[in-house]
This record gives sequence, C-alpha cells and structure tokens, in this order.
Amino acid sequence: MASNRVRAIAISLAVALAPIGAGAVWAQNTQAAPTAQSLQATIQQAAASAAAQPGFARLSAQAKLAAIQAAVSNALAASGASPAVISAALVQAVASGTVSAGVAIQVAAGVSPEAAQQVASAPAVTQQLAQTGQSATVTTASTNGDAGGAPSVLVSLQGVSSTAPVDGGAAAGAGAGGNTQTNQPAPYDPCAGVVAAYCGS
Repeated sequence: MASNRVRAIAISLAVALAPIGAGAVWAQNTQAAPTAQSLQATIQQAAASAAAQPGFARLSAQAKLAAIQAAVSNALAASGASPAVISAALVQAVASGTVSAGVAIQVAAGVSPEAAQQVASAPAVTQQLAQTGQSATVTTASTNGDAGGAPSVLVSLQGVSSTAPVDGGAAAGAGAGGNTQTNQPAPYDPCAGVVAAYCGS
C-alpha cells in the first residue's frame, strides 16, 4: 500500500518536472539571434586579436589588411549571423572607427556580392574613404553563364596617392621642365581612419 503511494507520487513528480526540463533545454538552444549592435564586440575583439599578434606593427599594409580581414571574417562566420546583419554590423563598425572601410568591404565581399555592395555604398564607409583619401571599387565577376556558380566579388582598394618629382635631366633640356609630378600608387592602409587603440600599435 505504502509502496503504491510512493510510486504514484514519483510518477506525478516526473510528469510535472518533464515540461520544466524540456523548457530549460529549449531556452538554452534558442539564444537570441545576433544583432548589428551585439556583433560590435565580436568585431572589435577579432580585430584586436589580429593586431596583438607579434610583429603586427612591422607588417606591410597588405599583410595588416589580410590579418584583420581574416580574423573578423572568421569571428562573424562563427556568430551565425545573417548576411544582412553582418553587413549592418560592418557599417556600424566603420562608423565607430573599429575597422577601416576597406576591411569592412573585404569582409562583406566574402559573404555575398549584395553584402559587399551594401557596405561599400554606405555613407559611413564612403565618408571614411573620402576623409582618408583612399578609394574602393567593388565589381562582380561574370559566372560565364553558369547559373549554378556563385558570382565572385572583386574588391580593388587604393591607398593615398603620393606625388614624386620626375627627374628633369634630359626632359628639362627638351623643354619639359624638372618639376613635373607623378602619382605613385600606394597600398591601402587598413589602419587609416581607425580610432581603435590597437591599430598600428
């Protein structure tokens, strides 16, 4: 008699607790989706970790760009955020000075052509490029008629052009003068326009 009563109580408790346990598991598996704001810390930490690598300050501009781009891309991919949220987060990161416009465009290009165009045309991005005298061009490569192939995105980044005098020697004797200036292409500087303390340190 007593054992039957204990069994009945145990069954009642198991039935009552089952929904609670299931609800706890469901709550753990349904974390809030990433937002552009919540990804700011992710982007900042990723960029800072790249810049914290030994010898970062001595790297070329291209190597710095590649390092920061890879770190931010990997972090955003692991976040599970949608392309639209990633694009918005990158634009916000540029506006706050966390990453440069070129880094943001390069990262977005790895997501989709639409993301790259969205980031490249954002006012905060174009403004930073203009303020630093740099430029970025985004083009979508042809897929050669293959409907199943994804189009590739080509990003051309250009740093501040420097001017250098041309040697007047013979040219000056020919009446060309020795003060002619030529534009020298410069690599894109991923730290230009970035206010984060890690960049370039």
